[in-house]
Amino acid sequence: MITNKTLELMRELTQVIAVSGNEIKISKILQNYYREYTDEIVYDNLGSVYGVKKSKKQNAPKVMISSHMDEVGFIVKDFTKNGLIKVLSLGPACKQGLLGQRVRVMTNDGEEYKGTIVAKSNNDKDKVLDADKILIDIGASSREDFSSLGIKLGDSIVIDGSFEVLATGKRIMSKAWNSRYGCVLGIEILEALKDVELDVDLYVGCTVQHEVGLRGSQTATNLISPDLAIVLDCLTADDISGDSDAVGKLGEGVLINFYDKSMMPNRALLNHLMTTCKNNGISHQFYYSMSDGDGGWIHKLLRGCPTLNACICARNVENNSSIIDVNDYLGAREAVTKVIKSLNTEMIEMFKTENR
Repeated sequence: MITNKTLELMRELTQVIAVSGNEIKISKILQNYYREYTDEIVYDNLGSVYGVKKSKKQNAPKVMISSHMDEVGFIVKDFTKNGLIKVLSLGPACKQGLLGQRVRVMTNDGEEYKGTIVAKSNNDKDKVLDADKILIDIGASSREDFSSLGIKLGDSIVIDGSFEVLATGKRIMSKAWNSRYGCVLGIEILEALKDVELDVDLYVGCTVQHEVGLRGSQTATNLISPDLAIVLDCLTADDISGDSDAVGKLGEGVLINFYDKSMMPNRALLNHLMTTCKNNGISHQFYYSMSDGDGGWIHKLLRGCPTLNACICARNVENNSSIIDVNDYLGAREAVTKVIKSLNTEMIEMFKTENR
């Protein structure tokens, strides 16, 4: 059963505007939670942030639990004489159905204005719009209006997507589930482990600039130098057709992600996640992806470290109306928390020597 506390945390973190390169607003929120549950906070110089829960054991191995905090969106590229905004896309914005979508524009001072995506002409209304050629109308009628509103080149824009618990209570729709799922889960893992003595130094946090090239994962890994890493992300569900062979089904549990194009997971660590799920009756499903993720950099930087994806799937994953299943989230939370509790120096060394 999901609690109102978890739902409110989900609502808070999904509704923040934080596109790549301007994640400071959600970073400040994350830092407030990390201060409540950890011993210190560490940062890289791009903006990635991690709360650190220290072990009482000397020379404890470092375990990195990582998500990303940025979301797909746009930045202001230019203004037209008649008061429209031109944009540059940040990340793989879905081109289908852009026309008429409502947007939120955020200034550098945090002021927000609402608007909508418009077509250049009536002939464009039946076309799939190129994300970098859309225009946004916020009610301005001239270039001068933007100056008076404090809107400048480079300001952030997202397609609006409210947080909604859907009819049965089993599924939740919102913008930015990729990967505010991981932001929420990281906080709740820290809360669950607040009074638990671990055999590892636990680093839980989020990277920046994921959607424009997995940049924060590189600098954050260099900062922490982890001995083991678990990546939390929201991946594509492919279950719309109802095909029993579909890869990634809502409600079927945490993903046992045995392949993506940027990382082959540590097999022993993957098996440990699977065994943990089986032994505790946690729903899980096998999954592979032709996309890439932060784990692709984390596992191979420095000397490399055993790395695992502990993800859930979503419909409309890069969209402002993404849908996740409550039970998938709860299962992932239980599975990752139990895996972390089980870790010690000997087990991590076993994972490291898996391929020797």
